Amino acid sequence: MAVSIYFATNRNPLKNDQVPNNFGTDFNPSGEVVFGRTTLQSVADESELGNSNLAIDSLNPGEFLPALQRAIVGGEDHLLITLHGFDYRFREAMMRAGHVGAWFGKGKPAVASTIVAFTWPSLGSLTIDAYKKDYRSAGNSGGAFRRFLLALIPVLKAYRAAGGNRRVTLMAHSMGNHFLHAGLTAAVGSAPGQISPDALAEVVDQVLLIAGDEDADALSSGAGLSSLVGVMGQVVVYYNNQDIPLNTVSRKTHGVGRLGIDGAPDKLSFVGRNIAFVNCSASNPKLKNGERMDPQWHQYYRLIPVVRNDLCRVMLGETQFPDRLHRAAKNFYQLKLQRP
Repeated sequence: MAVSIYFATNRNPLKNDQVPNNFGTDFNPSGEVVFGRTTLQSVADESELGNSNLAIDSLNPGEFLPALQRAIVGGEDHLLITLHGFDYRFREAMMRAGHVGAWFGKGKPAVASTIVAFTWPSLGSLTIDAYKKDYRSAGNSGGAFRRFLLALIPVLKAYRAAGGNRRVTLMAHSMGNHFLHAGLTAAVGSAPGQISPDALAEVVDQVLLIAGDEDADALSSGAGLSSLVGVMGQVVVYYNNQDIPLNTVSRKTHGVGRLGIDGAPDKLSFVGRNIAFVNCSASNPKLKNGERMDPQWHQYYRLIPVVRNDLCRVMLGETQFPDRLHRAAKNFYQLKLQRP
């Protein structure tokens, strides 16, 4: 079954006969954010990146075309806004968004979602130099996120008004947390062209910060991610003490702790606030071949069912989480281990 991903990007457009309407790894030279739709014929195999599997249409600078706005408003009762991390080309970002949507659709509870994805200019390479370039690009895309949010908020208002059970989730993974931090710094405030925190909270129910490649104290920084504290309905930070990319490349590059390794260092200061910390370190079982279900301890949100199911409960606004153990003395939840 074909899947639609509604996207926005500040990447440079590419136009040629082989890959029509594709986008590259650099910034759009015009400075525009382009909106459009990707149609995926299959999300079962993420290696299917060829033109036969993926089509792009309805491109428009500045906002979604009216037909796409109507399609979003008429979609599923849950809308998922996804922000990808390091090492994604445009088409890989679209495939991952579709794959994640299908993964949550098989959760317990299952969550069927309309998906809106923002993709910033990642090089799609695993080298150290590419990592550093990607981090700068994510951080320099804050203004693009502001323009994306300004265009999206009216659509989200219409979407929520179309049904009483409508819910909206904003989800950032890995370096997507750095992009979101820069984006919220640019977007949220009282200056002309900015959005008030309350206006954001009116259209987004919860924010999921997963394997965050952002400074560990970002929620207390006075900007960016900290603008979510005390405002959003719910913010959930998922982290893993054994996260390999964050403990190696990221920590070595930045020289400071990462939000996705141990959550915020001052968790106790958030007691009674709208922030929950979920430690996924113990929830990575071994497979029959001896390998871990999540070999990098970094992709658990899309590889480990117990993590997926916890995320699905958050998306649906549930209040009971049977797979969590509360560690009140340090203000976090430990996610249980489930054997495959």
